Amino acid sequence: MHATRPPLQPAPVDGPFCRNCGARADVSYCPVCGQETRIEMPTVGHFIAEFAEQTFALQGQLWRTLQSLLLKPGELTLEYVAGRRQRYVRPLRLYLALSILFFAVLGLSGNTGFMQIGSGPEAQVGSSSATADRPAASADGAGSSATTGGEEAGATARRRGEMHIDTGFPDFDARANHRLDLLLSLPKEELTERIFDTFTSWAPAAMFLLMPLFAAFLKLGYLRRGANYAVHLLFAVNFHSFIFLVLLAGLLPVIGRFDGVLALAVPAYLWLALRRVHGGGRLSTALFVLLLCLVYVIAMALVMALAILLPLALL
Repeated sequence: MHATRPPLQPAPVDGPFCRNCGARADVSYCPVCGQETRIEMPTVGHFIAEFAEQTFALQGQLWRTLQSLLLKPGELTLEYVAGRRQRYVRPLRLYLALSILFFAVLGLSGNTGFMQIGSGPEAQVGSSSATADRPAASADGAGSSATTGGEEAGATARRRGEMHIDTGFPDFDARANHRLDLLLSLPKEELTERIFDTFTSWAPAAMFLLMPLFAAFLKLGYLRRGANYAVHLLFAVNFHSFIFLVLLAGLLPVIGRFDGVLALAVPAYLWLALRRVHGGGRLSTALFVLLLCLVYVIAMALVMALAILLPLALL
C-alpha cells in the first residue's frame, strides 16, 4: 500500500519570517524580496484578485511612464537619477518593449513605402503609361513582352549605373560589384522585399548599437557638467524610446500624413529634454542639437546601410 500523503498547505514557519527568502518580515510584505507574508491556500478569488492587482499596478506604471516620456521631456532621466524608480517602467525595459512593438507592427503591416526602389515621379509616370498602354500591349503579343523586358533591363542598367562600389581595393570592388549586379538584376518588387526583410531583421540590433554612440556624443558635449557616462546612456535610452513612439505613430494612416511634423518633433523634443536635464542657454542648446542631429544622422545612415548591405551579401 502507498503511504498517505499529507494535505497540501503552506510551509510552516517559526516566527515572522518570509517563506520565500527566509528574511525576517514583521510587516505585510517581505522587505527583502517583496513577497506577501500572509500566505493562505490559493482560491479562485485569490487568483483573480492577484491578477487584477498586478495588472492595474503595471498599467499605472505604464501610463505614468508614457505620460512623462511624452509630455515632460527629460523627466524620466531626472526621476531615475533622483532615485524615484519604482513608480515607472524601467528605462531599458521600456525601450525594448517599444522597439519590439515597432518592428513587429512594421513587419506585420508590410509597409515598404520608405524602401521603394525607383518609386519617384518618373517611376509613377512610367507606371501610369504602362497601365494606359496595356490594351495595345496585349494586342501586340510577343512584341509587347520584348518591350517590357527591354524596359526592365534598362531600369536595371540605370540602377547599376547609380550604385557602384569603389573603395580603392580592386579585388574587393570586383567581388562587391559582382554581388551588387546580381542583386540589382532581381525584379524591383523582389529586391524591395528582400531589403525590407533584411532591414526588419537587422535594424533592431543596429539601433541598439547606436545608443552608446549617442551617449558618447552627449558626454563630449557636456564635459563640464561632470555627469558620468551612465547618466548620458540613460538619457539616450529614454530618448530612443521616444523615437520609437514617434515611429509607431507614423505607422498610423491618419498620423502618418503629417510625417514632416513628426520629423520636427524629434529635435524639438531633444532640445527640451537636454535643457531640462543639463540646463544651458536656448541658442547654445539649439546649436548643439543641430550638430548632434547631423552627426547622428550620418552615423545612423552608415549603420543602417551596413545593416542592409552586409546581410544582403549573404542572400
